[in-house]
Amino acid sequence: MDNLVLGPKIGGMAGNYWLPALMWSLLILMFLGLPRVKSGGRLRQGRLLRWSALIAVFIALLATVLQGLIGGFGKSPYDHSLLGMAINILSLGAAVTAVEIGRAWLLNRFFRRHPWGGITGIALLFTLFLLPLNRFFSLHNARAWTEFAGGTVVPELSRNFLATYLAFLGGPVPAVIYRGGILALERLSPLLPSGENWVMAALIGTLTPLVTLIFIRQVYEEEAGEVKPSRREGNYLSWLGAGLASILIIWFCLGVFSYTPRVILSGSMAPVMNVGDVAIIHKIPGTEAEIGDIVMFPFGNMKVTHRVIAVQEEDGGRYFITKGDASGEPDSDLLAEKNVHGKVVMVVPKLGYFTLWLRGAL
Repeated sequence: MDNLVLGPKIGGMAGNYWLPALMWSLLILMFLGLPRVKSGGRLRQGRLLRWSALIAVFIALLATVLQGLIGGFGKSPYDHSLLGMAINILSLGAAVTAVEIGRAWLLNRFFRRHPWGGITGIALLFTLFLLPLNRFFSLHNARAWTEFAGGTVVPELSRNFLATYLAFLGGPVPAVIYRGGILALERLSPLLPSGENWVMAALIGTLTPLVTLIFIRQVYEEEAGEVKPSRREGNYLSWLGAGLASILIIWFCLGVFSYTPRVILSGSMAPVMNVGDVAIIHKIPGTEAEIGDIVMFPFGNMKVTHRVIAVQEEDGGRYFITKGDASGEPDSDLLAEKNVHGKVVMVVPKLGYFTLWLRGAL
C-alpha cells in the first residue's frame, strides 16, 4: 500500500510521508492492543541483545565502507537538509517500529515451539512484504530479473533472517535497533556505494548479515548457558572459522588481496585457457611484466588476457606487443606498461561454467 498507492497515487508530502507515517502509527497502536507475548530469549540477556544489534549495525557500516572503497562511492539521492532528515527519521521510524513489533509478535505468538521454522517462514514473509513491489513492473527481461533477485531480494532476505532472529530472542527492540540503524545509514549518509557492480553488492549484502547472525548466536548461547561447557570452545571455533572463511572468500572474489579470479569468456588463449576456465590474476605493476607472461589489460570496456610476445621502447616509454595463443596475428595496439593490471599465475579448468550459464541467461 505504501509504495503502490500512497506514494504513486496521492504523491506530495502527504502521500509520501504523512499518510504512510499515520498508517504505520495506527498499526503500532493495533499491535500494542494485542495480548502480550514473551520473547523466546532469556530476559536477563536483553541488554546483550540490544548491544548485539548495535554491533550488527556497525558491522554493516564497515561492509558498506568496504563496498564503496572497492567499487567507488556516489552521491546519495536522499534529501539531507535538516527538515528532510527529520521527516525521513519520523516516517521511517514509524514504519520500522510497526514492522518489528508485528514481526516479534507473530514469531513469539505462533512459533515458540519451532523457532527456526518460524524464523525461516517469518523472514521469507517479511522479505516479500518489504520488497519495493513497484519494481516488479519495471522488470522486462531476464537480466533485470537476475539483478533484482541477486542484488535486492537475496540481501533483503539475509537481513530479514538476522532481524527475525533478534526479534525472536529479544522482542521488537533489538530488531528495531538493527533495521532502524541500517536504514539510518542509508538515508542519512551523503555518500553511498555506487552499486554499479551488483554482484559485489549482492555478495556483501547477503553474507554480512549471515556472518553477523552466526556471531550473535554463538555469543548469546554462551552467555545464556545454552552451550555445554565441553562444547563451547569447539562450537565457537567452528563458527568463527566458517565466518572468517566466508569473509576471506568474499574479499578474494572482490580483489581485496593482490589476487583475484577472472572467468575466461573467449578462446583466444586456447589451449592454455579455454572458455569457462577461471584465471587467477596477480596484480603487478607493468614494470614487472616480462616476455611470455599472460597479462590482463583493458580493451575498450572489457578486460583482455593475452600473452606478451615482445617489448619495445617508444617515445621514452616501454610498450608490450601482445597476442592470443590461438590468434594468428598480434594485437593491433601496443600495450602501455602503465595499463597492465596483472598477470595470470594459475588456471582452474571449467570452474566458471556457472557464470557463463548465468550470462547466457541474461
